[in-house]
Amino acid sequence: MYYNHPLFSFNIKMWKLLGFIEFERIDRAIVILIFPCFINTCQFMNIAYNLHDMSVIAIGLFMTAILFNALVRILTVMKNQSKFIEFFEMIENWYHEIEMGSDAGAWNLLKHVPRRTRLISIVSFSFAAGAAGASAMIPLFLEERCLPYDIYVPKCDHLKSPVYEILYFMESCISMPFCLLTYVPFTNLFITWLTFGIRLLQILRHKLESLPHENDEEMLKQLKELIRFHHRIMDFGKTLESLVSFVCLVELVLFTLMLCVLLASFLLMDNVMLKMAICIYIFCILYALFIPYWHANEFSWESTKIADAAYNINWTRSNTKIRKCIAILMLRSQTPIKIKAGGIFPMTLEAFQALLNTTYTYFTMFKGMMGKEHPMLNK
Repeated sequence: MYYNHPLFSFNIKMWKLLGFIEFERIDRAIVILIFPCFINTCQFMNIAYNLHDMSVIAIGLFMTAILFNALVRILTVMKNQSKFIEFFEMIENWYHEIEMGSDAGAWNLLKHVPRRTRLISIVSFSFAAGAAGASAMIPLFLEERCLPYDIYVPKCDHLKSPVYEILYFMESCISMPFCLLTYVPFTNLFITWLTFGIRLLQILRHKLESLPHENDEEMLKQLKELIRFHHRIMDFGKTLESLVSFVCLVELVLFTLMLCVLLASFLLMDNVMLKMAICIYIFCILYALFIPYWHANEFSWESTKIADAAYNINWTRSNTKIRKCIAILMLRSQTPIKIKAGGIFPMTLEAFQALLNTTYTYFTMFKGMMGKEHPMLNK
């Protein structure tokens, strides 16, 4: 089964255990979702209630966005679970097809992917667990009482005992693990899918470079197979984009907004612990954006190399049918395969740089506006 495959097992088994996929334990999933939904609603209320307090907005917006993003991700998976499962099974079948094939060079390119993706998953989980642990511990070192997820509960003082202790325990033991087990696996799987796609493009390039040139009939037969292989990769890219497009758009909008607010808040705050927390949050955002964008950029870049590989085939001495096949493959490869957030914003390193430039532009505008009320920002 796909959830036992080394490409997915590290991430998928957690979702299956919690009931987020295949719905064997849907009652468990619903119970788990109730408290994060309640906390996230109270977080939005807290931001709306404290719009005048920059420290509340800075810390609260980050934690609110992370939890909201985690909810969006897992609800997207649950809503489209049949499509996700079909995608997993398609990748698993493709993997075994190459594994059982006669092309040793293709298998050599693919066989190291599970080890690489598992390592990335372990590093991501370790990093996220460390950040979650730090976020849970920071309130303990502050002079005033506060929660890891700062919330506002109408007609209730949530900072008084025993309500405070109960909420602190629930947020630390339910909400944060929920984020860890939903947000991180989705990112890991996205990177796994992109890495698999990159290897498929490298395999296609390898096959093009290994075409037999002595026999036109055999060369034509293999070229037609490679055109179908390329078409499957294009369909793979379209399916991948349809599954992650909305999630990537939500993350893009929220993280761009958060970077602006966190940078401005860092200059406004005097509390050393809060400044440390903001630095951690900024680093987390940049890491969470850069890793998927880098892999998506590599996937797009590899797709452009197919045209060069096709052109380098010794087609000058081949017959007309072979030349037409090569021309078709080159024509299809002229447009790179891109993953777009919301079907609009391409996930490339150029787009990532543009995002940082835009963030800095909005930050300087925000700094200028706030400078009138807080002269410290202009120093």
